[in-house]
Amino acid sequence: MRQLYFQQVQASVPDPKRSQALVALILDHAKKIIAHPARPRKQKIDSFVNQPQADLAIDETLEENIVFDRPEELLVEYSEDRSFSCVMILDTSSSMTGDKHLLASIAVAVLVLEVPAQDHALVVFSSEAKAIKKLLVKELPQATLLKFLSHQPRGFTNIASGLQAGVNQLKQQGNRKKVGVIATDGRSTEGENPIEIAKHYDFLVVLHLCGAGSDLEASQQIAQAGNGVCLEVEKLEDLPHRLYEALRMLARR
Repeated sequence: MRQLYFQQVQASVPDPKRSQALVALILDHAKKIIAHPARPRKQKIDSFVNQPQADLAIDETLEENIVFDRPEELLVEYSEDRSFSCVMILDTSSSMTGDKHLLASIAVAVLVLEVPAQDHALVVFSSEAKAIKKLLVKELPQATLLKFLSHQPRGFTNIASGLQAGVNQLKQQGNRKKVGVIATDGRSTEGENPIEIAKHYDFLVVLHLCGAGSDLEASQQIAQAGNGVCLEVEKLEDLPHRLYEALRMLARR
């Protein structure tokens, strides 16, 4: 996988077949991380007419009608995935080149496999931010990964721009809670103070990338301003696993 990645990065013209092979390897790696793909579920009650394969809800049916003679008066119970939407915000400044970018692509694969396409957005930021996968848009996992891989890291670190781009995406879903996950070392080298932008989130998970020069206190302050939590990522190799844990946590909220 690493060899394929650097062959693509160094090629003057990317090879489509090599790109497809790389994406397939990244997705396979992400699938191994997702040990429990079944998402949290919630119980629902509906009419037999709408859910004829579901189990009969005897108590609920009798509460509504002691005597019934029409199929629609029968109530059934069933479970479905508990849905949630979120935006993932990734640092793609010049400090995230090479192996770091490849590891971040595995985290992207975890996102696109774990959260339905219409329910997630992907924002990348350096000096400026860009939504390379927009919320409410259905897109194949392979397409999102290819776009991320083609967006090579460069520029400075403007955390505020990434958070703002995330808020802009979440506004498209109306009154639903604004939930985000940002991976950062906490150090902004450009742009305004991210704290004020973080306050626009209902719940913000900060995956703090530990390392030389990182600022844990700044990451914690961003998480606190976003009414969320800060989770430390000791090594960048752990980022996909920590993202998976964060998504599982969000799904249960």
